[in-house]
Amino acid sequence: MESLRLLRQAIDYVEEHLHTNIEIDDIAKAAMSSKYHFQRMFHTLTGFTVTEYIRNRRLTLAAEKLVGTDSKVIDIALEHGYESPEAFAKAFQRMHGITPIAAKKNNVKLKAFPRISFQIQIKGETEMNYRIVEAKASTVVGKDVFIEKDPFVEIPVFVERIWNDGTHDWINKAVGRPAGSLLYGYHYDFNEDGTRRYLMGMELSEGQNVPDDLASISIPKQTYVVFEGREPFLEDQESESEIAKVWRRIYSEWFPSSHFEQVEGPCVEKYYWTDDSHTESICEVWIPVRRKA
Repeated sequence: MESLRLLRQAIDYVEEHLHTNIEIDDIAKAAMSSKYHFQRMFHTLTGFTVTEYIRNRRLTLAAEKLVGTDSKVIDIALEHGYESPEAFAKAFQRMHGITPIAAKKNNVKLKAFPRISFQIQIKGETEMNYRIVEAKASTVVGKDVFIEKDPFVEIPVFVERIWNDGTHDWINKAVGRPAGSLLYGYHYDFNEDGTRRYLMGMELSEGQNVPDDLASISIPKQTYVVFEGREPFLEDQESESEIAKVWRRIYSEWFPSSHFEQVEGPCVEKYYWTDDSHTESICEVWIPVRRKA
């Protein structure tokens, strides 16, 4: 599979340049991908940002050199991309739990972060239905939250809170929709460290003004790939949700086998009730894309 070969090629590039200044743009080029798409793909598939992976690999190699050679700590720090022994010691202790000086002693425990090996399989056991949609520009209003680590843990907590405290219905009222109508979720402002913002809200109709107490984001005209999944409302947060499975399959199955890549812009989760009991909903995942050159 070509996409899998290119991902491995990008990891080869990282491993060959761990002792030099690595730019994410150059890693993405090794995968013949845009920087934005590569970062989203890498983080979803591995659970680590590209920066985290590089740092962990460098600190693994640095630990090996500390215990296996007579090299000075300052030399090892500089060799592995740190501008000062202090910065190196802080990062080293955060990962290994001990200082670089202590690592030189015998019988100390160190952590090894192995090289990643991609083993993506396009199983084809369950078909993935999708459609390509050209969407017009819009303005969205709602309440947002900063996602620090795991969106599939933090977002359900946020959604349940604004549902129970009346914020959800206030947003519906502000945009002229009935109480209890499901709002959409917008992932945006993706950062290289894996953090992002998430807004629960809805598009404003033409001529409507943004309420003072609501956040807003402007969404440009874009091309989206759209996938569908079913989602029980406020389901058990201990198990992997259906929407999490859809996101995982998009990056592990659809993107590697398609001729599209993700582009910068908000990703959207659009929710719709399937019946009058309001116990189950359909969720569509909208990801802005472009066809690869």
